[in-house]
Amino acid sequence: MADRDAFNQDAWSLHPILDVPSLFPPAVLFSVLDSDPRPKYRQQLNRIREKSRDQESDPGSPSDARLMRQSQSSVAWDAVFHEVPGDRMALLFQNPELPGNQTGATNESGSVGPGYAVMIKSNAPAGAKWLVTRSTRFKGQLVCWCIPVELETGKTKGVTLTMQNMTVLESE
Repeated sequence: MADRDAFNQDAWSLHPILDVPSLFPPAVLFSVLDSDPRPKYRQQLNRIREKSRDQESDPGSPSDARLMRQSQSSVAWDAVFHEVPGDRMALLFQNPELPGNQTGATNESGSVGPGYAVMIKSNAPAGAKWLVTRSTRFKGQLVCWCIPVELETGKTKGVTLTMQNMTVLESE
């Protein structure tokens, strides 16, 4: 028990919640990164678009061009996760029965019981981190979340992924 208490004092905690009722499927893969992934994404997207322009002979229809941009954005955003080990990825899903408050039921000891709660705990250095999701489709657009979070040792930070803080990748 003393080891657990010592770990909790030396660790930061992150409690992400997915609150986008019309998202289907209602789940996203995510990770907590140590640096802002957007510069790497933009660099990769520019590289992909450059190669695509060199190979392009017929621009095609406007819908083909949009599909090509979405595909390029998806591949470029996925490059952000190439160096993330599998044990640092998790699935965040929402519980439609508990919108906006997906913590599940609290038992007598005060801990979260069965429900749709995700809690990340780490004794890695605290400070600026980014909660980042893989890309997904939402209402015909390619979207993701890339939310800066300031984490403090011994404290829990809650972050809610909503329509207001989602990023549309094609507009990047």
